[in-house]
Amino acid sequence: MIDIVESDLWISVEDGYSGNSYWIATPEDEIDDWSPVGIIEINTKEDTFNKILSLIHEVGHYFLDQDEHFKGTNHQMFVESLAWYLGYKYFHRMGYSVDIEEYKKETHKCLSEYVRSLNEKDNN
Repeated sequence: MIDIVESDLWISVEDGYSGNSYWIATPEDEIDDWSPVGIIEINTKEDTFNKILSLIHEVGHYFLDQDEHFKGTNHQMFVESLAWYLGYKYFHRMGYSVDIEEYKKETHKCLSEYVRSLNEKDNN
């Protein structure tokens, strides 16, 4: 899956040590013929299944970032939900199969954590 992300989307997938996985775009003025369009860091402490889920989700963020209508959207729940969906659809189209019920469970868990963190922010 990493190979297809790196060759098809021109994204560098790297080990992450910060405790989170994330997507970060390369600034447009720094992109040339040899630089990736961005980096996805995957938390090295996750188990294999969660690394796969993180890759799928972060690829979804890449697609959102490429869309002129959604780039820079600051509605966190909308963005996070859509990233889960877009990443899944991309890999499904590319022939990768992830157990949809397990994927939905993890998506629900992560979105619930986002809601909890937003509520904590609002209460502080």
